[in-house]
Formats: sequence, C-alpha cells, structure tokens
Amino acid sequence: MKIAIIGFSGSGKSTLARKLSQFYSIPVLHLDACHFKPNWVERTDEDMTSIVSKFISENSDWIIEGNYIRICKERFKDADLVFYLCYNRFACLKNVIHRYKKFKKKTRPDMADGCAEKLDKEFISWVFYKGRCKRKKNNYKKIASEAKEGLIFKSRKKLHKYLKKLGVENYEASM
Repeated sequence: MKIAIIGFSGSGKSTLARKLSQFYSIPVLHLDACHFKPNWVERTDEDMTSIVSKFISENSDWIIEGNYIRICKERFKDADLVFYLCYNRFACLKNVIHRYKKFKKKTRPDMADGCAEKLDKEFISWVFYKGRCKRKKNNYKKIASEAKEGLIFKSRKKLHKYLKKLGVENYEASM
C-alpha cells in the first residue's frame, strides 16, 4: 500500500502517518525531515526530490507525509490512497500550540535532528493565513480528487471514526 498525507500545518499529518505506519507495518517518510537539515537549514528542491525518489524506489509500500507539492509529484499518482486533512485554522493552531508545549526546545520525531520545536509569529501567521491560501486549498482538493482513492477529512472526529472502522487503535490518544 502506498499512502500520501497532505493538509494544513498543525492538522496532524505526522501523527496520522505514524499510526498508519504502525498499523500497516510500512515505512513512513516525513517531508519536513527531508526539507530541513539541522538548525532549520533548508535543502534544495533537487536534494529533497532525490531523497523522496530514493525512498519510493527502495520501498514497495510507503507512507509519505507532508505537502511540498512541487517535490516528487509522481507520489500522488503512485499513491493508492491520499488523505487530505482540511481542518479549520483554529483546530490547527490549537494543535500547533499543544505540539509546542510537548516538544518545546526538543526535536520532534518527524523532524530533522537539531530542529528544536519553536513557535513564533511567522509560524502562527503561516498556520492561520499564509499556509492556507485559496491556491493551496485548491491544489490539495485537486490532488485528493484525482487520486486512486482520495479522502478529505474536515474534522478530527470524522478521521477518528474512519480509522476506528479500519481497526486503527488509540489514534485519539496520540493526538
């Protein structure tokens, strides 16, 4: 099984990827960990594409979590299932604040080493406005609609209900 997970910052893409990875016993690639080197230094698109392409070629089944739509677009065509987490900005901001409190001054498991969790005005602005412009939202909808199977979730409750039907245990407990 090949799964792509996209959605707004703070929607829970990484958490969903970890749970599905455990459930299906398949590897997961977190694109934020590909995008950043230690201390928040950004990689080039070419370097990221190389990392993603290598991951895809080395794994018959995979989960790739993250947006970076310009990187390795074929992952969406190859995916058997695309999750689009389309939660409102307040839910995403709440998740980002919770995540910050949990990982303050530490590196999350889905980030590159040396990228300590931070919460600043720029990121809050990204979560609340810049990262959810109409163009991005339309791109995400298009990806989900063109997928072999595209699922759009507008609330964590609906996602939880879907995962419960699949038999994915303790999803809510990890949020």
